[in-house]
Amino acid sequence: MEVEGGYVSAEEGCRTPRRGDECRGPMKCPAAPKKKAATLKHKQPPPNGFFKSPDIDVFFAMVHRREAAAAAAYY
Repeated sequence: MEVEGGYVSAEEGCRTPRRGDECRGPMKCPAAPKKKAATLKHKQPPPNGFFKSPDIDVFFAMVHRREAAAAAAYY
């Protein structure tokens, strides 16, 4: 084959590759990645206990009173 101006001349002709080393079948795809095993960790409560805020009880008491007043006014 000769290269003329960037093109291959077809003087020798084209041929279809035959079976053997010239033409190999597609290779197998690699296996999909495996998920990591789930680890179950039971978390222990803090040694000093949970923080108790006195303000949060007041907040929920106020919300409950407003809902009760709104429900009473509705009926």
